[in-house]
Amino acid sequence: MDPGDERVPPDEVCLSLHSLELANLGVRRSLVHEQVREILTAKDRRGHPYCMWLAVLTLLYTGDLVTAHAECRELARDPRWWGSARHRDLLTLLRARISLLAGDGVKSAALLEGALGRRLPRELTYLALAWLVEAQVMSGRTDEAHASLLAHGLAGRVDHTIPDAAHVLAARGTLHMATGRFQHALDDFTSSGRLLRAESVTNPAVQPWRSRAAFAALAVRRRDLAQALASDELAAARTWGAPRGIGLALHAMAVTGEGDCALSLLEEAVELLDLAQARGDLIHALYDLAALQTGRGDPSAARNRLEAAVAIGRDSRNGLWASRLSAALDRQHDVPGLTGQEARISELARAGYSNREIADTLFLAVRTVEFHLSSVYRKLGVSGRKELRAVLGAVPS
Repeated sequence: MDPGDERVPPDEVCLSLHSLELANLGVRRSLVHEQVREILTAKDRRGHPYCMWLAVLTLLYTGDLVTAHAECRELARDPRWWGSARHRDLLTLLRARISLLAGDGVKSAALLEGALGRRLPRELTYLALAWLVEAQVMSGRTDEAHASLLAHGLAGRVDHTIPDAAHVLAARGTLHMATGRFQHALDDFTSSGRLLRAESVTNPAVQPWRSRAAFAALAVRRRDLAQALASDELAAARTWGAPRGIGLALHAMAVTGEGDCALSLLEEAVELLDLAQARGDLIHALYDLAALQTGRGDPSAARNRLEAAVAIGRDSRNGLWASRLSAALDRQHDVPGLTGQEARISELARAGYSNREIADTLFLAVRTVEFHLSSVYRKLGVSGRKELRAVLGAVPS
């Protein structure tokens, strides 16, 4: 973004850009946080929208939503900001992003719809659109998200030279996941990742494309790719150290991996996402944790997790997960436990594996898989895979 004719102190610009560069690389988070706080406490810094935009956006990458929200409240009281259309647009986008990261898609969408309706400058339009699509999906308004992309000519091929094309692609991938178009989602997420890497942006706090792509890869039965993406994301997230990024990556590791560590990974993911106040991501993790606990014969714990997710969703007005959470809760009454082998087979079946693929994965005979699945259906009171997915949870989206 061009600061235009604003008299921006060169030292503050250099510090802002240096902080953003480190954040994009995903290194030295404590230094970045310290530098941003220095910018925010500099004398008369609120008169310089370019510095403030960079500083607050970078602060969000560190995971400090509380300070970012407080700073936006201060800006809203500054006559230089509410008295200038340019300043107001920047502030609206920052407030919308904070709301989106905190899981309030309804508020975020309302702010972004208003901003886009006022004809934002081109350098801000595509970023605002990407955030709007994410907010509309989170609110359960997938048709409106598709309409938003159509209105800007972005429902088909995306010109990679437009501003923030990587974020537009990632947002569209989120819409594809919510509507069951998993291969399209995988294509968009990986395209987003290529653009980000070309710009030396590797930090999942900027865009968690690898975690999202891991869920999509799992949905199209590319487990090896899903595991590789999740592993890479976790390494990058741990290097940066922000709770939300680590929580997202642990969630992806849990659902794409194999073995007995999935439960502990998901429990840690839930703790970190709760700490980060990332309510939209937390609902998803709680849902998958409940599905895993159900499959392992602990319906009471699963119900507690689902009830917590319902409460969070109601508080944050999350429309995306409402029906799935309600259906999962309805099926939680008197669910008998599954054996370890039954749980493993059930997890693969819900991920879309055929009986032959399950047999090959677990080194079993097809007839053995059929026997165990019949036992699972009987215990859970379902008649087939479709109802099994309703009980244990669909492939994460």
